[in-house]
Amino acid sequence: MSSDPARYGTKQAGKPIKPLWFDWHSWIGVCFGLMLFTICWSGAFAALSQEFDWLVTPSARIASFAGDVDFSGIFAAVKQQFPNARIEFLQQPLYSVFAATVDIITEQGERRIVHVDPATLQVTGSQSIFTIERFFREYHEALFGFYGAGKFIITACAVPLILAMISALLFYRRWWRRFFALRTGKSSVSFWSSLHKLAGLWSLWFVVLISLTGGWYLFEEGRYKLGDGKFAYVDSFPLAVNVLPKLQTPPGQRLPFQDLLVRAQTTRPDMRITGIYPNRGGYFYVIGQADDILVRDRANKIYLDPGTGEVVFNQHADDLSPYWRWSDMADPLHFGAFGGLLTKVLWFVFGLTLSGLALSGAWLHMKKRQRSRKTGPKRRGTLMLAGVFTLLPLASLPIMWVYLVRIGPKIDGHRQLAELPIGVTVFVGIWLLTTFSIKLIWLWSCYRLNKVPPE
Repeated sequence: MSSDPARYGTKQAGKPIKPLWFDWHSWIGVCFGLMLFTICWSGAFAALSQEFDWLVTPSARIASFAGDVDFSGIFAAVKQQFPNARIEFLQQPLYSVFAATVDIITEQGERRIVHVDPATLQVTGSQSIFTIERFFREYHEALFGFYGAGKFIITACAVPLILAMISALLFYRRWWRRFFALRTGKSSVSFWSSLHKLAGLWSLWFVVLISLTGGWYLFEEGRYKLGDGKFAYVDSFPLAVNVLPKLQTPPGQRLPFQDLLVRAQTTRPDMRITGIYPNRGGYFYVIGQADDILVRDRANKIYLDPGTGEVVFNQHADDLSPYWRWSDMADPLHFGAFGGLLTKVLWFVFGLTLSGLALSGAWLHMKKRQRSRKTGPKRRGTLMLAGVFTLLPLASLPIMWVYLVRIGPKIDGHRQLAELPIGVTVFVGIWLLTTFSIKLIWLWSCYRLNKVPPE
């Protein structure tokens, strides 16, 4: 029988420890650290992806505009510039210096975004729908689908994230007293260990929030893929609990855009319209914000019959059941979009913090193992698992190429690669190179710690 006092949770070096929970925390960090890093790192950038797009896209930047958005004028401007395109979605500017955006599908089947100055109602430019926001949305949420399992893989990581937090609190003695405890003396390992614990304590609320919403996404995906196949409460597509019958209204019999917009505004004077789908399943579909707290735009929505102007369905966020109300709250909470730029920046900072925790915790554990000479096959096995989680996101990049072809134009019956905006391409390229460089450096450092005995 071992006489190691740490095995029994008694005092070692003057401190009571709980080795079982520490081992669990460390094992999660080593095995899942790189995957959690991928998710938190990409999620941090996803929170500010629209702002990054604005920085790298000249046509998205305008002089400050503070008036009411003229959706009819924007629609007319795009229709004049792209007469044969199908207008899919109009969205109000995110901030006063942002252009309005309009999603279209061209004659060649290419998906593009058109920028319109809401003050002058002039088209300032257009580009492929492949933006920084689109990249991080597809990558962070589902690794570009990853052969149908991407969202399951991403959302399942909410489990090791919350377990890492719980196990840390169980072995970290009197953690509630240590929110301002940072040891700067002794060795560098001691300093980084103390900083890791301090950052973890200040990030507790964020870990709970991200784990809770991530777990919800896992449940949603499981229910959708393995259960009833429903992903919305009301829609004109079969994935809804209440499916609206599709309409077939000939173009010549549709009421003018302006008339339908006025009808929607008259029906819901309490709602600030933020987006319009001129033809979603045959309906004139409007979404927006009322006086509700913490809901995404489509929690409030109206479906109009474009031929008669009749209101077919009018949804108020306050009328939703707790289940569907929470479903519409998860996104604003997960990405920090509910409070504008301030909360987005806060989510970005804490997303980077969690990324650092995912890497530093495992490195510190390997460093301690090296000093105690606890290396060998078990450590190599966990490093191999960590290597798998490095290759997994990398394996999703070929799917991104398929996605780029799918949204590109069709010429002579063949899909072509979508246009890659220079600013977006450079940003995404640098981000990917930085991301995988960090992972490779981390893997090599841990491998060396596992391989090389202490002096």
